[in-house]
Amino acid sequence: MPDLLDASALLGNVPNVLPQSATTLSSPQDALAVLLHTAMTALSFRLVATDESSPAQEPQSDATPGQLPEGWNNKGPDVYTFRYKHQQSSFTFLLKLVKLSGRVIVHGIAVEDDKTKTFEINTQDYLSTSFFPHDAKSTDRPLVHGYISSSRVTDLVGLFKTAIIQPLLPATSGPASSGQATGNPGASPPRLDRPFVHPYAGGIPRNPLEIGRSDLDPFGGRGGNPFAPPPLFGPAAGGDAGRGRGGMSPTGPWGGDGYLPPMGAPPGARFDPIGPGPLGAGPRGPGRRPFMSGNPDNDEFMPPGMGNNHDMYM
Repeated sequence: MPDLLDASALLGNVPNVLPQSATTLSSPQDALAVLLHTAMTALSFRLVATDESSPAQEPQSDATPGQLPEGWNNKGPDVYTFRYKHQQSSFTFLLKLVKLSGRVIVHGIAVEDDKTKTFEINTQDYLSTSFFPHDAKSTDRPLVHGYISSSRVTDLVGLFKTAIIQPLLPATSGPASSGQATGNPGASPPRLDRPFVHPYAGGIPRNPLEIGRSDLDPFGGRGGNPFAPPPLFGPAAGGDAGRGRGGMSPTGPWGGDGYLPPMGAPPGARFDPIGPGPLGAGPRGPGRRPFMSGNPDNDEFMPPGMGNNHDMYM
């Protein structure tokens, strides 16, 4: 689809929109105003007046689209006014350029909407003041030479499109162009996809995003602290407690000697716990285990000259 606001195409159409009897652009502001008017014409805006108060006059069917009337720049270079209509809207659109020292302020408004869009430029940033006055129909000096460069024309048109045309276009289009939703208002909200879980898979599915979660669970998900004392109530309490059916049995809560938790030491490590021994340690008595000293059980080779009965701590 061709770009209706192509800068070179707009410059080529400038002589066509000027009055046949007055094709001279007297100032850089004239050239700026006619260029922006040509952009509006390219987007099918119809010029109906060059002021704010006179009755709107639709262009004749055989007239060149966007052709300016004589006297369109009578108030130039200080003020330029263009009033438009568009076939897709009942609004009236007003474009006004105001010279302020070396700058030009561009205003755009859909009158019934009463919201003004504005931008301003430094004239010398885009136009060559020494090039004017200029006859737009002259072939000796193309109008593009009145601008600093062709890229500056592109920049100027892009700025006009962003600051003025795009905010005005929603008024000339349907609700979709103005950002309003056009879908079914009663439609259900979209469902969020959930990860598939096999119906016969065992266990609770893991969240793939919880990487490192096991670092916060030092007991590997065994459900509680294995170092806690046995419960006072429940199946492990009462007469069965300490008899090998729950609680702290003579073999300890983990089997074996029971006083190291699982994985408490690497398999095969030569390590003996130091302490008073299992519960109930003390002097011999009915049903009690022998007294344990609490000293380490030296399971290393003794140094030369030290017998088996030698106490290494003496």
